[in-house]
Amino acid sequence: MNKTHQLFLLFLGLLLSAGCLSGCIKDDLSDCPINVDPDPDPDPDPDPDPDPTTGTLRLALTYTMHNTQEDDGTYVDLFSQQVRKVDVFVFDEAGHFVQQITEEAAPKFAENYTKEIELPGGNYQFVVWGNHYEDETDHNYDDEADLLNEGRMTLTQTARTTEIEMLTDSLFHGCTPQQVTVVNGEDQVVPIDLMKNRNDVRVVVRWREKGMTEGYCHHTEHAQNITATLTDNNAVHDFLNNIVDKQEVTYQPGRFPEWYNPFFHGEMEVYPTEEAYTYVADFSELRLMKDNADARLVIRNAEGTTVYDRALTGPNGLITLLEEYQTQEALDREDRYLIELLFECEHEDEPDEPDGPGTDEPDGPGTDEPDDPGTDEPDGPGTDPTPVPEDPWSAITIVVNGWTLIDKDIEL
Repeated sequence: MNKTHQLFLLFLGLLLSAGCLSGCIKDDLSDCPINVDPDPDPDPDPDPDPDPTTGTLRLALTYTMHNTQEDDGTYVDLFSQQVRKVDVFVFDEAGHFVQQITEEAAPKFAENYTKEIELPGGNYQFVVWGNHYEDETDHNYDDEADLLNEGRMTLTQTARTTEIEMLTDSLFHGCTPQQVTVVNGEDQVVPIDLMKNRNDVRVVVRWREKGMTEGYCHHTEHAQNITATLTDNNAVHDFLNNIVDKQEVTYQPGRFPEWYNPFFHGEMEVYPTEEAYTYVADFSELRLMKDNADARLVIRNAEGTTVYDRALTGPNGLITLLEEYQTQEALDREDRYLIELLFECEHEDEPDEPDGPGTDEPDGPGTDEPDDPGTDEPDGPGTDPTPVPEDPWSAITIVVNGWTLIDKDIEL
């Protein structure tokens, strides 16, 4: 290629370049090249919803730890009938308190009630208290406690006195026996059966004259001259429902609004209207423990002297001597106790009617010899309307929920 040909090609290239540039500076930009970003490649494996960070737990709460049974022998679920409020306490794997969840019935819980709780995956333990109201019971997770084994549920009255008046609420307790694993994204049901921590006790005391085998003494002074109390050390429970921090308290007598024909194993009749010669006292106290000999029935006379003191539970307890109540489960199932005591009494015969005036000749002067000092016999034990047996008294018959104990043979 000669030099002339090379110059021609160079000149032609310059003309073409100038034409392109002149097109880009016109008002019509249609001739200008447009830079378009290419479409991004679609994600071959799009990410679905993020991994769940919590799991759902449903606590199925029931109350079958009692003696009411269906015809087929299964225990009736009385949860919705007797529990009006639940407090669920959640503890983590290390036993640390996580949270308290409270729900009240409006006006009652549904049948087959479950409490839904959402928690991050992990191991947890759950404690449930039923009918915990701060005017009657108090827990310590608001201030001092952190671990499960530090938890306490205490009768509020003990903050000011050891004399416990009638309880108005029935406290219930339940817990998971071991830790429950919550799995993120999963839903599971965990059953918890509650037990009632309150016992209603009615004490009935009567007297029978010595030598009699039936009927009751009608001297009203007997019932008017005694007072019964229950003593125990069960005002504080831990969160596994054991009695702790034992301190003696005295449950004071009161009266239930009405008595009922309790559902007991023995043959029972509707309880009659009390007679004036019968002493009746009602008590409400917390859980009875099979081996606790500190739960006692104490009766004092008008002077404040203890005349009867008997354990309710323990090796020689009025209740646990009965075969029917020799296990802790039997005590936990029973929440009503009717204790009837029968004591002996003796009274002097009624004095004879005095003779009419003038029927006796007056003794001559000096005919009566003065009594030697100390010759008067002391009045017999029957001169006061108080029971005859040794001090302290010993009941001749004890009946607990229809079952009879013989504490002392009747002298005929």
